[in-house]
Amino acid sequence: MTIMQEIRARAAQGNLKYSWDDLKRLREQDEAKQHDQFRAQLANYRISKLIGRSGILAMYQGCSIENYLVTNSSQHEAVSFASQYITNFDTNAGTGFIFSGNTGTGKNHLAAAICNALLKRKYSCLIITVTELMQKLRACYGSGSQISEDQFVKSMADFDLLVIDEIGLQRNTDTEKLMLNQIIDQRVCRYRPTGMLTNLPYQSNDGQQSISDLLGPRIMDRMKSNSGVWLSFNWESFRK
Repeated sequence: MTIMQEIRARAAQGNLKYSWDDLKRLREQDEAKQHDQFRAQLANYRISKLIGRSGILAMYQGCSIENYLVTNSSQHEAVSFASQYITNFDTNAGTGFIFSGNTGTGKNHLAAAICNALLKRKYSCLIITVTELMQKLRACYGSGSQISEDQFVKSMADFDLLVIDEIGLQRNTDTEKLMLNQIIDQRVCRYRPTGMLTNLPYQSNDGQQSISDLLGPRIMDRMKSNSGVWLSFNWESFRK
């Protein structure tokens, strides 16, 4: 019960008298609440400073469902998924997605459209490349860093929707796999959905690298949990 709630409750009972112990208790509660708020604000500031941005990059801030070009049934299916994903996000219990396709097919546009719509509803969203993710992680180890690796991983786990871009362009090191595992594991445990954008196929039979080969069965199993969705953007680049 907050101070104002307690005052109103006492007023309704016709009793506004406070003992010394009452006043001391209420002051300690108020100070503790302010301390928690300050710590949360400071943590958010440090995360924002480390990442260097929050939300969506400027080039994608104008992306929406409405301005996504639809010329075939597959694109209509992708837009329909995005629209329903936005509409049903209030009840999303960790259902993520993977958009796979060649460059220029609108994967980023549609992912940003989802995030932009959710940001307007006060959800926290971030689209970040694997390369940028690892750069920010390495900054945690630098002298003078005000945030630890654990705090950084937690910050990535706390976004309502995290979209990891350029899966397949990373160095494919054990550190990258470990970090992606940690982030996705923590997000799954919090029932927070994760999106991925990639040029790689789900599986390959002709020796070409696939996302399953790259990320391994553990991460792919996490991405399929809670009815995770795979969408193939198998049409020509819009840029052509």
